[in-house]
Amino acid sequence: MKEFLEYLESEDEFSYKIRMERAWDDHEYEKYISLLLRVIDSYRGTEVIPTSVVLFFTGLQHLIDQISHPDFFYNTDQHYRALVERRKMELLELRQKFCSGELFNAS
Repeated sequence: MKEFLEYLESEDEFSYKIRMERAWDDHEYEKYISLLLRVIDSYRGTEVIPTSVVLFFTGLQHLIDQISHPDFFYNTDQHYRALVERRKMELLELRQKFCSGELFNAS
């Protein structure tokens, strides 16, 4: 949890980079999701959901809106667009699993 919270405060944090740089950083995406899933895994089977995790999922629609806007793809190639679209689908699936409780109830 400590590593996740430190990451959230850093300038490398994925959603911060999306907001400030308006560009996809897949390395930071993978790091963010990995840390998030480790935190979720450590709370699996409990009645507790850390606030930082809840905030990620409640703010996820804003992130999805940003990466769905046509201006996000200004001067990009098809590979970049396909990567962002694939990652967007992953985020939507992750949100659905969070909202259904599947992320916390799975073993």
